[in-house]
Amino acid sequence: MRLVIASVLSLAACANAGCTAGAIAVREGDGDDLSEEERAALESFDKDVMPILSENCAACHATMANIDFLKSEPDARQRMMEWPDLVKIDAPSESLILNKGSHEGPALTVDQSATILGWIQLERAAAGGEDTAVEMDPFQPVAGLNSIDLGVIGLSGSSISFRMEPLAVGMYLSEIMLSGGPDGAHLVHPLFVVWEAETPEPDPIDRFAGLELSVASGQEAMIGGGTAVFVDVAPDSQLSLHFEVAEASAGGGASEPTGCAAVAAFTASAQPALSASCVSCHGGANSSATNATNMTKVNDLTSDGQAAACAQILSRVNLADPTASGIFVAPDPGSGASHPFKFNGDANAFGAFQSSLTQWIDQETP
Repeated sequence: MRLVIASVLSLAACANAGCTAGAIAVREGDGDDLSEEERAALESFDKDVMPILSENCAACHATMANIDFLKSEPDARQRMMEWPDLVKIDAPSESLILNKGSHEGPALTVDQSATILGWIQLERAAAGGEDTAVEMDPFQPVAGLNSIDLGVIGLSGSSISFRMEPLAVGMYLSEIMLSGGPDGAHLVHPLFVVWEAETPEPDPIDRFAGLELSVASGQEAMIGGGTAVFVDVAPDSQLSLHFEVAEASAGGGASEPTGCAAVAAFTASAQPALSASCVSCHGGANSSATNATNMTKVNDLTSDGQAAACAQILSRVNLADPTASGIFVAPDPGSGASHPFKFNGDANAFGAFQSSLTQWIDQETP
């Protein structure tokens, strides 16, 4: 079963970027034959994206040799589109402009990243890159365990489950699992969409964009890192799930966690903090804790062990907004998420833990 949902995603991207299709400041040489999608993408760049780039990036990237993708000649947008991997309309969330993080210049905020992602999604639509996908109806998640029956999209007996905890400024999903029915299940690019006042807001960082996952009959596997944190949304918002592909699968093929780029930094900064505060439960002694976040390799100081441990923890990190990472939200004394360990309510102790892991996370940013 496949349904076209490009219109929903384009409208939501347009809402994120604050654009109004058809009301574009047309550049010299642009004709009247621009499509509505092309006009929406151009207007989003001019009105919403360029001001962000001018304020945060232009001091270096408009003039410095070899990194001058914002140079105005012939046109900053054109240079950005042609710059290697800077803007990837075939996989918007993988664009380097979104994943550079803190470097010599500042990292983008979550809102700034969402605006730029919205523009890239509009560029994708303008280039004819509509996704054919399966769309599920919105549902109301409840605090605690949720199970979503995939039978309504043709995967009889298959389901997606997760635990939801309402936060003061959003919701925290953990233990996001795919369970295969009699014919198994094969999913490509799961996308969570938050519905507020009947307005769809796709996950602004599209965290599962590159994911493809298969499970055999009766088997289950974690979806990506198994967590998703949505901030600045009502805790009682509805959710829906979209997929590029959702079909039966006779065999398994669960994706392994992606590898780390900075294993040495993980060992130096993150491993001691995780070992001191988390491994006693998540290292295997408590099966529920280990299933939620596997840290069985954290204390294995061999090179292979640390590479595996780093990958385990990286799957719980939101590189676009590290403070919203599951590894931080769960134990944060002030997050509102229920978790057995909260640093005894000591905000300073949690801050030291977060700082240690952030030193590693900053090195993982492309």
